[in-house]
Amino acid sequence: MKKSLFCFVLLSLSVRCVAADLSSQQVTSLVKAAIEPLMEQQAIPGMSVAVLYKGRTQFVNAGVADTDSGRRVTENTLFELGSVSKTFTGTLAGILIRNGELRLNEPVQKVWPQLTGAQWRPVRMLHLATYTAGGLPLQLPEAVTDQASLLRFYQEWQPQAAPGTVRQYSNASIGLFGALMVKGDFEAAMVKSLFQPLRLTRTFITVPPSMMVNYAWGYKNGQPVRVSPGMLDAEAYGVKSTARDMLTFMQANSDPNGLSAGNAVLRNAIRTAQSRYFRTASFYQGLGWEIYDWPVSADTLIADSENGVALKPQPVTRVEPVGPSRRASWVHKTGSTNGFGAYIAFIPEKNTGIVMLANKSYPNPLRIRAAWQIMQALEQGAAE
Repeated sequence: MKKSLFCFVLLSLSVRCVAADLSSQQVTSLVKAAIEPLMEQQAIPGMSVAVLYKGRTQFVNAGVADTDSGRRVTENTLFELGSVSKTFTGTLAGILIRNGELRLNEPVQKVWPQLTGAQWRPVRMLHLATYTAGGLPLQLPEAVTDQASLLRFYQEWQPQAAPGTVRQYSNASIGLFGALMVKGDFEAAMVKSLFQPLRLTRTFITVPPSMMVNYAWGYKNGQPVRVSPGMLDAEAYGVKSTARDMLTFMQANSDPNGLSAGNAVLRNAIRTAQSRYFRTASFYQGLGWEIYDWPVSADTLIADSENGVALKPQPVTRVEPVGPSRRASWVHKTGSTNGFGAYIAFIPEKNTGIVMLANKSYPNPLRIRAAWQIMQALEQGAAE
């Protein structure tokens, strides 16, 4: 995209609401200071940012959802969340646990009796949920296209480590967890148990025809792309949402006590998803979420987000008993598809957080650096 177009669309930043003791203009300035250089450097056509600051909210939108039509990004533009979808899967798991429909210590073979390989005997549902089954790959092979080939893949898989000793980030792990934990249609369960109770009216696994007009195009090498269907996609990386809905989701996660009395199960499910099940050298693995003790340094967050670190096997220690969710935490998740890049992070103790949605995938360290810059400026009470 030409620099002149970036200048034009970045000047079109729009904001909504007022955040705490900073003026709307100040919040806009500090967000712009972080995202404008990032968008130009990474040739990101559009971005929508939702800010949660001491319980108050604001949106900052920049650029376009479609470079051909010039359709502008708003807080109601649909973006692909990629692996941020795993936090929805983790929260749904929390609901099923609270309802007595899921036990994390259940043997995987008991849930899926057709999986008869001896290597699966010690593997529990918890291991699938936390990428600690023993080294499942990041992605399913392209040859896995139906239930028969899915079963064959898992039957033939051989672990590289004992369950519960190594964390290896894997769509094939948490994707299978999501598929097995729901007795029925995963998408229907997600809508009924999570999307509807939180009133996430613009959050979908399958985008309905009536909402396609709000669906951004992602971009890779300058070409428009969207995620392709695949086995276990809904469970691992299939959610599409807006900055407005993701702000609602973040608010619920940052302060579950703010949910209505009728949402007691969901409130406890959120805490379950943010509980600490395994510890790496620097963070805890929750159900979908990655959790750091607060305060934490930007250097630690950024280093851990490098693909050379995040995607490699990491020794882990099981937290026994399970560590409860803590308000003094930095809770976050990155997510990408071929044409989109997402990031969500929040500090429950401060009721402060950020969602960054972009229609281009770009390096995770740059997302975290920009989010850190914005959140630190909010904390300092003045735009940088």
